[in-house]
Amino acid sequence: MDALQQSIIASKMFINISVLSIALNSSFFGYLLYSNRLYDVGKCCSSFVLLILPLSEILKHLYIKRTFQLEAGPKTTAQPSTGRGSGASNAKATKARWSEWFGSVVLFALATLFYAFICVVVGAPLDQYEETLSLAVTLTTVTIFPIMLLLGQSQTYQLLLSETLELKSPLANSYLNLLKNNCIGVILGAWGASVVAPLDWDRPWQVYPIPNVVGSIGGLFGMNVFNLLSTAYISMYRNRRSKAQ
Repeated sequence: MDALQQSIIASKMFINISVLSIALNSSFFGYLLYSNRLYDVGKCCSSFVLLILPLSEILKHLYIKRTFQLEAGPKTTAQPSTGRGSGASNAKATKARWSEWFGSVVLFALATLFYAFICVVVGAPLDQYEETLSLAVTLTTVTIFPIMLLLGQSQTYQLLLSETLELKSPLANSYLNLLKNNCIGVILGAWGASVVAPLDWDRPWQVYPIPNVVGSIGGLFGMNVFNLLSTAYISMYRNRRSKAQ
């Protein structure tokens, strides 16, 4: 597959996942407003509304993996199978699977604690533990969790502790870059939404952490809109150039 075909497939993937993400985020906001559960986003221990977010990320991951057949593992040399010791291999695979699940839970918890620490450092109230936890869980779900689904916990650790990570296929690398850009949008959205907190409007939606949770998801929504428009523009420009030649 040449570079042009890879670019076309990557553009199609960007457009599809951006449209799907925009639809899911819009549905999430619509559900919050329709069911009057907007004020439950800061109560992760007593409300299950935030469970919609990981379900949405899993749905997006399954769609991308099934539609575009992403090979997200690192570049390694495959070892030939000898066909011996199938029982031992199955036991080893099961152990590795449980180890992966446990490591993913630990990584998710560590990322949540890190986000909670950052929230406290930048001014979150010390006595509002549940609210800070809700915001930290939201940030982890829409930033680290999609990368964990793509790479697995071990490669996510490597990505977080290093600057570069080369995957098997260029398409997977492109999708990983898209997830990184989404993280930027989420962080900017959560941070930018803090400007409404000190205003003396006395509105119920100004209560911490509602603006930050909504801002983080709004930042993800905005970044997906940007990805959609920019990818569509680049695709149109490429088509015009190909027709002109």
